[in-house]
Amino acid sequence: MIKALISFLFFLSGEAFFACSEIAFLSAERILMENLASKNIGAKVYLKFWENPERLFTTTLMGITLCVAGNGIFTSYFLIKSLGTKGLLIVSTLLPLSMLLFGQIIPKTLGKRFYYPLVLYLMPLLYLVSFVFYPIILLNTKLANKIIKSKEENPFFLTKFREILLTFVRYEEEIDFKEKELMHKIVEFAKKRVSQVMVPLTQVKGLPITATVKDAIEFSKNYNFSYIPLYEDSISNIKTIVKIQHLVGKPLFEAEKPLKDFSLKPLFVPEVALAHEVLSQLQKSGIEFAVVVDEYGFTTGIITIEDLVEEVLGEFRDALDYYVPEYQKISENLYKCKGFIEIEKLQSFGIPIPSGEYETLNGFIYFITGRIPKQGEIITYDNLEIEILKATPRKVEEVRIKIIK
Repeated sequence: MIKALISFLFFLSGEAFFACSEIAFLSAERILMENLASKNIGAKVYLKFWENPERLFTTTLMGITLCVAGNGIFTSYFLIKSLGTKGLLIVSTLLPLSMLLFGQIIPKTLGKRFYYPLVLYLMPLLYLVSFVFYPIILLNTKLANKIIKSKEENPFFLTKFREILLTFVRYEEEIDFKEKELMHKIVEFAKKRVSQVMVPLTQVKGLPITATVKDAIEFSKNYNFSYIPLYEDSISNIKTIVKIQHLVGKPLFEAEKPLKDFSLKPLFVPEVALAHEVLSQLQKSGIEFAVVVDEYGFTTGIITIEDLVEEVLGEFRDALDYYVPEYQKISENLYKCKGFIEIEKLQSFGIPIPSGEYETLNGFIYFITGRIPKQGEIITYDNLEIEILKATPRKVEEVRIKIIK
């Protein structure tokens, strides 16, 4: 019976140590540890684990697994040997409950609540364990990397995402709705393919490769885009792109100049590529526009940095949106507004739009319709009649609001 008790306490303590160490690591603040690193070995070890968290998680996972298995094998053996049938009853009921309560729940609660002193004391011990079992840990890590190809598919975006998660775990209970929604969008964005966020080719507008600066100016009056694709023969054969801002301020004598003289080569990306990988490519290349192609090389759509960022952060104003007024009162109960105007402004003008989980008029429209409405649509909500005056596949640009008395 004494052997069973010693075995139980030994393996239970080990399980509690690994569980507590893991949650203390996740709860601690890296900035605080950086300040303490010069005078505290625990903080220094914490930063080592931060640079290589796979080593920490592999160590804690292996430790917990071995301790649970050890308790199940040795403690069960000693209990059954000394108590017989009663020992079997204890093994099947009390032992699992005790391991769950004292080996997981309580240690993790303590680790989250008292992470500051615990992380300083536990990290050196955990590092020692990881050093002793380093060959096994290294083998497990390499095997896992080979199976899931994590080295080839561990881009900068996911590394930063991991850092965000580790930083915010401590504030789990303090994160408000918007922050939780943002983190959810980041998680979803990490899994999305370009084909899910691109503008389909059927909705792409452009100009022939022979177009002039004057043509581009006329084009920008009809379509409030930041970029103009230049194509040869048809829109499915995009050759170059022109950024509208590069044409701003061009003198009149340049109006007949070929538009391709001001164009840039776009990036070509496969539609099956991960969206965050394409975002990283666009950032590194300095090009903000990409043409999406299928496996046969045929164009299927376009994608911009703005499209990709809006998938995570939501809609933001295009640079060209600032040249037009946000709000215009046409008559007593009739208003013309830009889609990005804030709800609070509309409310201050006396337009009865309720507050909610949105900040702009576009957000309100998307909330009540569940989609991006098309140009010409009329939406009725309570005593409001909202007509979509101008819209693109990505956003509503201008609406007319009528208050029905």
